Amino acid sequence: MNTKNTAASYAQVKRSLEELRKDVTALVPNDNYPHDRYIIPALEEALGAAEQGNFGVGAVLVDPSGDMIVRGHNHVFYPHFRSDIHAEMDVMTKFEESNKSTNSLKDYSLFTSLEPCPMCLTRLITSGINKVYHAAEDVESGMVSHLKQLTPIWVGLAQEQEFEMARCSPALKELALEIFLFTATENTKKLQERRR
Repeated sequence: MNTKNTAASYAQVKRSLEELRKDVTALVPNDNYPHDRYIIPALEEALGAAEQGNFGVGAVLVDPSGDMIVRGHNHVFYPHFRSDIHAEMDVMTKFEESNKSTNSLKDYSLFTSLEPCPMCLTRLITSGINKVYHAAEDVESGMVSHLKQLTPIWVGLAQEQEFEMARCSPALKELALEIFLFTATENTKKLQERRR
């Protein structure tokens, strides 16, 4: 699958959710890739989102000691339409609502299955979270690779943070993109229909 051409890849996803579930269930972290242990749960979340009819994106928040403390996924369509509940937004809202006394996320990391969109990226910049890693690029809508196109205030704030590709197995990157692409065409159509 060509990860550099998302639009052309939409039609290339041939496997069913059942087949994708089988692959995700069989995943084991590879010690040669330090982020596998965080990307695998993000993929589990992404698959859960896809199975609910949402965009197939998942994320996890990791505390300073390396423990996963919050997991979440995209909820744009299910259980009801919410334009703001992308995977990263789900995780950050859960954390912020249950940790109101936490003043800084400087030593936290967020791992997401797909490159954050503009809305999610600005939320993550605002949060001050130290490191954000994504498994698959989203050349259509991802904003990390276009961070410098944000307004100067966002670019300035983001300089104290790291936004990078996850150091995970290539197979996990491919699987992350495949789960997202499985849902992308149908859900994009749903969004277009809401405008009519």
